[in-house]
Amino acid sequence: MPVTEMIVGLSAGLFMLVGFVFFLRLIQAWLLHRTLRDAIKRDSAVAGTLVDRIGGGDLSVSKAAASNDDRTGMVLVALGIALVGFSLIAGEPEWLRYGVGSGLFPMLVGAALLLRHYLQSRSGEPDVAAGA
Repeated sequence: MPVTEMIVGLSAGLFMLVGFVFFLRLIQAWLLHRTLRDAIKRDSAVAGTLVDRIGGGDLSVSKAAASNDDRTGMVLVALGIALVGFSLIAGEPEWLRYGVGSGLFPMLVGAALLLRHYLQSRSGEPDVAAGA
């Protein structure tokens, strides 16, 4: 199989997967809105919490869990270390240069997220950016 066909096939599969995820989110939002409509018609006490879930952006994640920078930072640092380790195992100078270069970006972003989380936890102040 030629490389171009493989790239096209993988890209099409990835696009279909992303489209399926967004379709599931659309169904989730539709069900939440329908439940909210029914709760408002019945004058239920649950309507307030449903409105808060709609305004939060992501329907399945609470705001406290959405601001979890330490986990994301650790995963990015681990990904960067894995890329550098793979390029060291390959042993070719060309692979080493590309592997270290590609591993440096997630490591730096992950380190910045970990530093932000550390400084935020030391100050004890609420995160203004996570609530926006």
